[in-house]
Parts: sequence; structure tokens; C-alpha cells
Amino acid sequence: MPNQAHDGCVRVGGACEGVSQYGYCSGDTWVRCDAQEGIVTMECGPGRCKRLDAAGNGACTCGSIDSNGVCATASGASAATPRVHFTCATSAGVLIANNCTAATGSSAGFCSTFVTSFGNQTTCFCGTCSVPGRNNQCGSLCSNPAQCQYSASGNFHTCGF
Repeated sequence: MPNQAHDGCVRVGGACEGVSQYGYCSGDTWVRCDAQEGIVTMECGPGRCKRLDAAGNGACTCGSIDSNGVCATASGASAATPRVHFTCATSAGVLIANNCTAATGSSAGFCSTFVTSFGNQTTCFCGTCSVPGRNNQCGSLCSNPAQCQYSASGNFHTCGF
């Protein structure tokens, strides 16, 4: 892929040297650094990679993704155990990608949804039924750990129902 200055190239999957986690637009493609994958790309669709400044910093526009976000692979694809949480930075109207392994400090970190009777929250989890807590220590999602249930087919957690 062209580098941000468009005067050289960066290797997809290679070291992030000079590419930030926020990334930049190269045409309709979002190029960014992922904590595990190195340089990754995501096709935004025609006219949907929004430049934020003259240097080319930018990302895919949010589309239907809101502040609750969605789970996917680093390149935006669906996966059984997605490792990246994409949310919308509403002030800029672009996506932000958060690698859950890096965010939780857990090699088992992944993106999932916690469902309660009040609604749901999509976020990064340390592992099944485990969330980051105080001092970045992973702990049980539910006050009674025995009540936590995880549905792999739906990629969601519940406590006691």
C-alpha cells in the first residue's frame, strides 16, 4: 500500500513503522496499525474513507456503526472469535478500532457483547465471562461467577438468564 505521504510503500502485515493505530486514507482504503496484525487495511467503500486533515489522517466513515460498536477481525471481517472492537467517533464521524488483546492485556482477549435485561454493551473482554477491572486486572463479568453464561454461536455473555 502507499505510505501516508504517498512517496513510498508499506507492507500489509508488516511492522507499523510510522503508521498509527488511527491510520490514514489511501483512496477508499483505511490503512492502520493493529497491535497484533501489524499494518492492516480495510476497504471502506466508494467515497467512505474520510480524510481528517491535510496529512491524510483518517478512517472509514461510521455508516450504521454507533458508539456501542461491532466486533470483527482487524480487517473488518466477521469471525467466530473477533479480536477488534470497532466504534464510531461521532465527533469526527469515523471508526476507531480497538484491539481487545492489547486493550485487556490478555492473550485470550476478544470482542463480544454483554446482554442484560436493560440492554446490551459491546466491548473488549479478557476472555469468556472475564472483563478488565481495577488496575487492569481481569475479573468475573458477573457478581456470581457461576451464573455467567457465554453463547459462542451468538458471541454474547449473560449473567443468570
